[in-house]
Amino acid sequence: MTLSFGATFKAFRLEQNLSLSQAAGDIVGKSFLSKFERGQSAISAEKLWALLQRMNITVSEFQYRALGYTRTTSEAFFAQLREAVANNRQNIAAVDKLISQAEICFTQTRLPTDRVNAIAARAIKYTILNGQKLPQDQIDYVADYLFRAEEWRSYHLQVISYMLIYLADATRRQIAQTLITQASKFQAIAGNREQATEILLNILALMIRDRHFQEVTEMLGLLAKNPGIQASLTSSIAFYALKSAYWFVSGEEARGRSELQWVFQTLHHLGEDEYAQALSHQWYQLTRQRIDYSPDMFDQD
Repeated sequence: MTLSFGATFKAFRLEQNLSLSQAAGDIVGKSFLSKFERGQSAISAEKLWALLQRMNITVSEFQYRALGYTRTTSEAFFAQLREAVANNRQNIAAVDKLISQAEICFTQTRLPTDRVNAIAARAIKYTILNGQKLPQDQIDYVADYLFRAEEWRSYHLQVISYMLIYLADATRRQIAQTLITQASKFQAIAGNREQATEILLNILALMIRDRHFQEVTEMLGLLAKNPGIQASLTSSIAFYALKSAYWFVSGEEARGRSELQWVFQTLHHLGEDEYAQALSHQWYQLTRQRIDYSPDMFDQD
């Protein structure tokens, strides 16, 4: 059941044991706020956001409750897609069903997002099957959709993450440049910041894998001008190092070593050799298997 914005605001206010005066501050009057909560008065978006900030409530949290704790259509679609492939389930039948649903929606709505959803799901399917190629016209459709958008939001970042391995090198470079140069927009929203960081890590990994070191150098040059997003990258790499240790001690030794090698190589190209050495020491403490890090490991590249 959805709630009015006023009723939703009141619920948050009461949860924090705030009086009308405390919640209103100098943003609106106490009597006005009371009327808003009862649905007797409208409020501008600017004042509502200011009131939410005063109570440390994010717009996403407010909207999620106001809409009855329901996701948007695309959020629900991607949640089902993640569920279908989570933990190596590789439920191709469930993915096929989602592709079919999205294609049917597109014939009815003609909304580009419905076709993009179908293509993104098909990209996941083909990645699982490891051999089938996504048709070029579908790749071009998604790329065109992304770069016609004036600003990328969470939806666009999710689509990029699913499509990344199918996009051309030039398109991936363009995505990286966009994410880095518009870092302030993504840094302001936690979920988007994490998604953007994950995408940049994967682009960097693909560049290193393909030995496109000139592109790596150019990307690092852009990162050097945006220390905030570079710090996010480094923090995320530490998470990968922890995962590699977990895989190693849980019996997947080869997978753990391979992941740690990627961590070392990425940090080397970021110029973070000291940090790589620290992670090497942490890895030893966790696994009791010594893998000494040295920049010389990658000199041959």
